Amino acid sequence: MSSNAPQTGRLPVLVNLQTNETYTLSGPTVNLGRAPENEVILPDDGYASADHAKIYWDQGRWWLEDLMSSNGTTVNDQLISAPWQLSPNDIIKVGRTTFRIE
Repeated sequence: MSSNAPQTGRLPVLVNLQTNETYTLSGPTVNLGRAPENEVILPDDGYASADHAKIYWDQGRWWLEDLMSSNGTTVNDQLISAPWQLSPNDIIKVGRTTFRIE
């Protein structure tokens, strides 16, 4: 996995579709889950694991990976079992929280 964040173009934004909170994907890795160490913290989602999933930059693309969460991670209603290359407008579900990549 490459540790360099993207340097050119507009950075993608992760939008929480329930709260409209936005998170710009500016670092090489963005972790999602209930634990306070995550960049995207989901404290009220009892279906999200403490360390549920991560979004990371590798080989010039953004990827999503489930971190062996209890309830899984979906992209566009498809349960993922391996790293998934993200595209604009993908819908990500972590626990009961839904995000869109813009």
